[in-house]
Amino acid sequence: FKTRLKKLSKMAAHQDHEEGGLLLNDMWQRQQQKAFTAWVNSHLRKVNAKVENIQTDLSDGRLLLRLLEIIGNEELPKPAKGNMRIHKVQNVGEAFKFVKGKGVHLVSIGPEEIVDSNLKMILGMIWTLILRFEIQDISEDAMTAKDALLLWCQRKTDGYKGVRVQDFHMSWKDGMAFCALIHRHRPDLIDLSRLKKETPRENLNYAFEVADKALDIPPMLDAEDIVGCVKPDERAIMTYIAAYYKCFASSNKAGVAAKKIAAVLETNRQNEQLIQQYEEMVSNLLAWIRAQVARLNERPGLDTVSACQSKLEELNQFHATEFPLKLAEKGELETHYSKLQTKLRLGGRPAYVPSEGKLVSDVHTAWAGLESVEAVHKEWILTELRRNQLAELKAQKLNAKATAHEAWTAGKDVLLQTDDYSSANLGGVIVLKKKHEGFQSDLAAHEAWVSEIGTLAEELNGLKYHDIAAINDRYAAIYSNWEHLVKLTQERQAALEEAERKQTRVDQLCVEFALQAPIFSNWLDTAVSQVTDAYLAETEQDVQGLQQAHEAFKAELPSHQAEFEKLTANNAEMVQLGTHENPYSTHTYESLSQRFGEVNALVGQRDATLAAEASKQAQRESLRRQWAEAAKETQAWINSKLETVRKELEGAQYEKLEDEIKSLEAQDKVVSDYKPTFDGLEGLHQQVQDALIFENPHTTISIENLRGSWQSLGTFVRRSITELQNQLLIRDSKHVPEDKMREYRDSFNHFDKDGSKKLDKKEFRACLLSVGYDIPQVAEPGKDQEFERVLARVDPNNDGYVTFDEYVAFMAELHADAETSAQLLDAFKALAGDKEYVTADELRKDLDPTLAEYCIQNMSPYQGGPAGALDYKSFASALYGETDL
Repeated sequence: FKTRLKKLSKMAAHQDHEEGGLLLNDMWQRQQQKAFTAWVNSHLRKVNAKVENIQTDLSDGRLLLRLLEIIGNEELPKPAKGNMRIHKVQNVGEAFKFVKGKGVHLVSIGPEEIVDSNLKMILGMIWTLILRFEIQDISEDAMTAKDALLLWCQRKTDGYKGVRVQDFHMSWKDGMAFCALIHRHRPDLIDLSRLKKETPRENLNYAFEVADKALDIPPMLDAEDIVGCVKPDERAIMTYIAAYYKCFASSNKAGVAAKKIAAVLETNRQNEQLIQQYEEMVSNLLAWIRAQVARLNERPGLDTVSACQSKLEELNQFHATEFPLKLAEKGELETHYSKLQTKLRLGGRPAYVPSEGKLVSDVHTAWAGLESVEAVHKEWILTELRRNQLAELKAQKLNAKATAHEAWTAGKDVLLQTDDYSSANLGGVIVLKKKHEGFQSDLAAHEAWVSEIGTLAEELNGLKYHDIAAINDRYAAIYSNWEHLVKLTQERQAALEEAERKQTRVDQLCVEFALQAPIFSNWLDTAVSQVTDAYLAETEQDVQGLQQAHEAFKAELPSHQAEFEKLTANNAEMVQLGTHENPYSTHTYESLSQRFGEVNALVGQRDATLAAEASKQAQRESLRRQWAEAAKETQAWINSKLETVRKELEGAQYEKLEDEIKSLEAQDKVVSDYKPTFDGLEGLHQQVQDALIFENPHTTISIENLRGSWQSLGTFVRRSITELQNQLLIRDSKHVPEDKMREYRDSFNHFDKDGSKKLDKKEFRACLLSVGYDIPQVAEPGKDQEFERVLARVDPNNDGYVTFDEYVAFMAELHADAETSAQLLDAFKALAGDKEYVTADELRKDLDPTLAEYCIQNMSPYQGGPAGALDYKSFASALYGETDL
């Protein structure tokens, strides 16, 4: 400061160097003499004093001492009595001593020059005083006083037509700049339509007259001198402009206060908008989650395999389209909440506590519930799918057996009731009896079929087969018909036994055929059923079991071939004896031969079918192994990336937060670049689903596990980036040095023993003690108010934990100035003119209309004040959470 004053004093004493000449121009000197005289009188009039001639009236030092008392606001020694030269030198010397005490050095100016009325030295002295006490305090954007005053003039005259201030001489000759300065602050005093650039003299006189009469700024310049001078004196112009600055400075105070209030109110309004946005986002997301949970908890009837597959495809479509969008929306909600809390902390506002049921933790809980309900819903669909597959397979078996049985029983009741034995001879009766015995053998063989049909019907009832009513009706009809056939068989048997006593002729050959044919026929029925039996194979082992059973069946074929050869020999002998019909049997050799050929053909077809099934199961096994290998590689990659990110976060290997953020962003890009690989895994899983593969013995890793790990990895990286960005925002907004940020992090990590990224009360107390915060080492009743106050400030949600962002914000506030309600009170007090209350008119005068109305609506009436008085103190406290708004 003293160095600047020395430079200014030297400039005052050596004006020749500033102006580029060795001597003052006479015209400049006259302008300075008039301007400096007016400046001196503007202060001396406060004590009813005045100088007529500045060259002579200051020579005795008395008025000079009075002037310094006024502008320095200090009491100086009384002037020496007497009018001798020694007394005058003494008075001026006292004045110079005071000036020197203020850090001003009057270079090359001594008391004798003043006493001797040296006008050049007197003007230099007065200019130095003007610089020190009038211009030096002018400040704009950390510039020098002269540059600051020039910048102030440029800003105030900006936008006025024909006005361009670039200096303190030529820019003021036409008087337009003076009028613009007055009009900027008091537009009611200047009529711009009167001004013409071609009439500088009239413009100057107009401005000087208005300044003198309306603003109490005495005339320091003469319009004639300015217009008649090629280049007006810079010091005279600056002295006069400084008077304008001082006059308008008081009015600027209210403007600054208004801007302060406007900034605070605008910030508060933005915070309210962010809170409203959060409330809408969380309400919409929770409503969607509740709707999906209700939908997934529904259990409509799934009666067919196609219905189950359609339901499974619907669930997969939901998880592939709508679910990821809402997951991203959930991440955006968490980011919005984090940024909102950070903005509130940086603005010194209380932390935002969402309404009940709308915390981020509530969203996490609801989301976890949705995932759980979805898993249960999918398991239900798969269970229903397996049930319907098994039911349809058993229904196919039952219908096949029932069709074969019904075909066999068709017409048997009529046959059993036919009286074809009454008129038959003994041979005929024996034939009919043997034929009936053959029928009984068939009937006995089909009894097992009826039992199997009943067992299948009972199993389908247990499986809740969708067409169970038709199944039960069919089985009831078969069983009723079976009982009717048994009764008719018993009745016919009794009738034939009665007829046998009358008929004795026996045809041994026919009897033998009749006895062998039913057994072979029954085996043929069994064989056809076995080689055409439907099956359900899920694995290669299932197919191998079917092939082994089929090979066992083929191993028995030679013995049945021998039985068929016996029947062939029997038939050949009957033909040789001239008999082409066998009255004792319903079977014919031709029928048995044809059926036996069909069985051999079916055996070959069964071989081909099982071979095709083996190939299919081999492909399914290949898909299982491909999935197991791909799932293992993907899980390993995700775990590796997660460990890499954790090591980067825990290692503190970066000098700057920006470097660590860049590193994490690079890892985020690596994760994003892996998305096509993960999509390929999803495609492979879809192939597994399309192949209806629901179990895999080669791995326990499911697509749901991998999706959760994949989503967790992405969320962890992005959340880590957001946390570091919040730390960066705190660092920059609070001007926290990089080494301090590392110190905060090292201290926080040291006491975060479990690595949970948050401190409980005990850990937070230890952390505060480690940085020298004055609190008791152990909580004591009645002595822990300071710690509880700090904890309430850092942990507004009162969840008992302090996160790293909350800790950094608190530590930064300890070492940096934060905007407080006290500053806002000072701003309102300035706006109210130092009163304890403010009026609506005062708010509307200096604030934006919207913000002014906001204040008027939210401020309480001031108790004990005049009508319309508003309490701005309680309003300012409420904005910072100290009271309720």
